[in-house]
Amino acid sequence: MPISENMGGARRHLAAALVVLAGCFPAGATVAGGLDSPVLQFHSYQPAAPRDTASVFAGLSFWKGDLDKARSAWKKGRFVAARKAFERAWKKKGSLVAAWYLGHIYRLGRGVRADDEKAFWYYRQVALAYDPDISSRKRLLMTVDALVRVAGYYRTGIGKAHKKRDPRRAWRLYSIAAGHGFPAAFYGLGVIALEGQGMKRRPRQAIGWLMKAARLRYAPAAARLGDLAMKGLKGHVRKDKVAALSWYMIAAALTTEARNPEIYDRLERLQATASEATRQRATRLAGDFVSKMKNGAIATAQ
Repeated sequence: MPISENMGGARRHLAAALVVLAGCFPAGATVAGGLDSPVLQFHSYQPAAPRDTASVFAGLSFWKGDLDKARSAWKKGRFVAARKAFERAWKKKGSLVAAWYLGHIYRLGRGVRADDEKAFWYYRQVALAYDPDISSRKRLLMTVDALVRVAGYYRTGIGKAHKKRDPRRAWRLYSIAAGHGFPAAFYGLGVIALEGQGMKRRPRQAIGWLMKAARLRYAPAAARLGDLAMKGLKGHVRKDKVAALSWYMIAAALTTEARNPEIYDRLERLQATASEATRQRATRLAGDFVSKMKNGAIATAQ
């Protein structure tokens, strides 16, 4: 049967599998592994790391003046007004909070045309303020988040010309952020080591970094492990469709279709070509992994 004819059934199997996996997470658990939570949930001020830190940012006192106006405008969907207020806060007082959000705004194109070069510039201003000994945990998390985002630009480059690309610098920044337990940093280290970006390929080390990120509920890492299982990696990973499907089930359970549509698309295609026995075995494997996350057996912070 052609894949297109079997997609409806695959979608039903996918929905059923995700319901099973969702039941493995405790109520209110933070499982989304995307990096856009600070924008999607403006007031929460959460870092890139998908861990339960919402309480850290309760009752913030710096939402004053232009920053308060920016937050109010953003919550009402008035993105142009929010951007202008943030720009005033940055220009007048050099507010790192404003620079951080301007990085999000230009990266995502909220109230302005998306511009990765401007996003990189703003994130870099925040990253330059990183100080591991700073007393404010809120400021520390924000600057580490900026390190991860700047590292991402150094790893991939900006635009078709890959401007700013510098994998070695990305590695150094990811290493700093990984020391603070940020899953996206472990993922970045894994990709660099796996692909040999700016260095000799280190497959074994790469798999370890990707596993670390997946255990910390970072969806792209689980998806990357699924790709490895699907294709195999000589001397390190054997081809295993059950394992590949289970990793993609885990990845889907750690994010949303709106945030990572590519993960859901890939999972749906894998489901469409899998037998019922393969789907059942993959669901069991994924459920076991997610259950261990819930119980803390593998979801360590460091």
